[in-house]
Amino acid sequence: MLKFPGDSNPWQEITRHWNHFFFGLFSLIGGLYVWFHQGYLDDPRVTPPPPPPHLEQVIFGFADDWWFALWLIGCGVIILYGTMFCHRKLRDWGMVALSPAFGAITVAFSVRGLFDSRFNLTWIFALLTLVLLFSTLMRGDHRER
Repeated sequence: MLKFPGDSNPWQEITRHWNHFFFGLFSLIGGLYVWFHQGYLDDPRVTPPPPPPHLEQVIFGFADDWWFALWLIGCGVIILYGTMFCHRKLRDWGMVALSPAFGAITVAFSVRGLFDSRFNLTWIFALLTLVLLFSTLMRGDHRER
């Protein structure tokens, strides 16, 4: 039987740090979605014609690339492992590494949603996620090592 730091099991750690767990889980799911749907933003069902200008494509084109998918998957796995096995540093490093990803999504889709004719609410939800992520990181857990 595995011995966990602090005599807790993964389910106790998940319930204690549910916000970290869900950031990890949904980052992993989002990364897998992007991985299996690379180029989805180029699909006319998602981005109807006319095609986005070159500058806009440069600004938000990363969001459907393989390397961005791997970034989300990697952060998600690190956060989940750190949460379930009581590794505070891994959990926090994963969250810190995830912050620029959500910042980039927020900026990219803000440009697309505010300065383009395409209706898009993605930037609002990305901004909300970024704020909640910062809140989770700032709150911290001083009871742990």
